[in-house]
Amino acid sequence: MRAVITFIIAAILISGCTNMRRLEKGKPIRSEGSGGIIRKHLATLAQPNWAAMRLQVESDVNGERSAFKVNARMRCDSALWLSITPALGVEAARLLLTPDSVLFYSKVPGNRFAYRGNFEAIDSLLGTEINFEMIQRILLGQGIGLFDEDNKYISKVDGREHLLIGKYKRRVKRLVGIKERAISPGDSLKVEATEAVQERVLNRSDDEDLLVKRYWFDGLGYQLTQTRFDDLFWGRSIEIKHGAFEIEAGGWIPHVTDIVISSPEATHKIRLEISRAKYERPYPMPFEIPQDTELRNGL
Repeated sequence: MRAVITFIIAAILISGCTNMRRLEKGKPIRSEGSGGIIRKHLATLAQPNWAAMRLQVESDVNGERSAFKVNARMRCDSALWLSITPALGVEAARLLLTPDSVLFYSKVPGNRFAYRGNFEAIDSLLGTEINFEMIQRILLGQGIGLFDEDNKYISKVDGREHLLIGKYKRRVKRLVGIKERAISPGDSLKVEATEAVQERVLNRSDDEDLLVKRYWFDGLGYQLTQTRFDDLFWGRSIEIKHGAFEIEAGGWIPHVTDIVISSPEATHKIRLEISRAKYERPYPMPFEIPQDTELRNGL
């Protein structure tokens, strides 16, 4: 296994040198097959067991703008603990996520309440489906759904980046009127079919059938720089951009992440910026809801 990793890292360095020379000459990077790009990307990933991060968060959700600090503690694949502090410096809320549960406690005077439930409350707030694995992957700069076994990709070059576009079913082409190979990197896919065609396709499909996935990777280091999902079934999209990568926990972790969630009803924007991080030390995740706290059905 170590020999395989060493080989992949060597391949990344060789490819990076070649592409650097091409960029210096004003040329685009060399195109590569999707399998090679994914293997090289895998070698860049940090995979800590424990992580503690201090985050600065800016959000615009449902037209309400806010900025706050978050202390995050994560046991990978198990639990994520968040302590939320606004500008005044007093903890306002605490959140504990597991793969199948959400616990939230608001400490705001005049609005103290708790929520015990699942991720449907977060889905309702953001207007899209989200789960524990997705949040973990966003924090660590890992591709959501990238490694699904049934995925096949078309590889293209977008300036200094590699772009992988998930191959989609014929019914998607009927809706958008374009094949995967003809998609330009910056295209925002929209339904172009007549209402009659739309109705027939939607009646014969589920949401996974009509999801178009795109992933961008740095042409020199193979870090994941951008992910875009166009959900034609529900008419919404998610765009995730990563930057300011630093070597931590044996790989590259983005210290700035921008998320844009768009739907016919609204557009939500979230920026995450890591100011400090530590790894591989177990941290406590204290979470207690006082007995007299009001329990609500949503956030």
